[in-house]
Amino acid sequence: MTSPRADPTTITADDLRARIKGRVIEPHDADYDAVRAVMMGGADPCPAVVVRPTDDADVAQASAFARQTGLPLAVRSGGHSGAAHGTVDGGLVIDVRDLTAVDIDATTRTGWGEAGLTAGEFTAAAAAHGLAVGFGDTGSVGISGITLGGGVGYLSRKHGLTIDNLLAADVVTADGQVLRVDEHSHPDLFWAIRGGGGNFGVSGLVRADAAGPLRPGSRRCSGRPRRSPR
Repeated sequence: MTSPRADPTTITADDLRARIKGRVIEPHDADYDAVRAVMMGGADPCPAVVVRPTDDADVAQASAFARQTGLPLAVRSGGHSGAAHGTVDGGLVIDVRDLTAVDIDATTRTGWGEAGLTAGEFTAAAAAHGLAVGFGDTGSVGISGITLGGGVGYLSRKHGLTIDNLLAADVVTADGQVLRVDEHSHPDLFWAIRGGGGNFGVSGLVRADAAGPLRPGSRRCSGRPRRSPR
């Protein structure tokens, strides 16, 4: 016998608070306006609720809550989406900015980073080991968004797009599973998140191949050399 479905009209944000460890922010909260803001000029989204998860379990619960209540769902990292995909009017935003752990392995020249890290934060951690990942030209961009969106930056001509350096990711699927995906484990999903479209799940952690060693103060330019003035 199956359990009866909960009536979406009786589920409240307090029910969500009881399920997760992270914050649940509503329009009446003092920091709601600061939290809901995105970088895109002219966009003024008003989500019904913003969730700041602390782990993958929180992400799964927030996704389940959106499904049960019928709320539109958006996922926000750095908030730089030019199409404002990181927010939604009247819906639920999973804001991953509290997920900021980073682990650089200088021996394998790889790094794990949680989805809320900015490109600047990951770059600083990698640079301490003489390594780098090309994330674009703006330090406040979220690493998960720019990676899964492609990522064109100063290192692209030599090392490819950011997504070309993606080795693995943890993905929370719509049914609440947390999957470690790479070329050997769930390869179809790994293919999908690397340019196969969207809405395959929420990535909470990514592993990237880091270029290096880099010489402090060095830079690589493209194009024709400039002539010295005469």
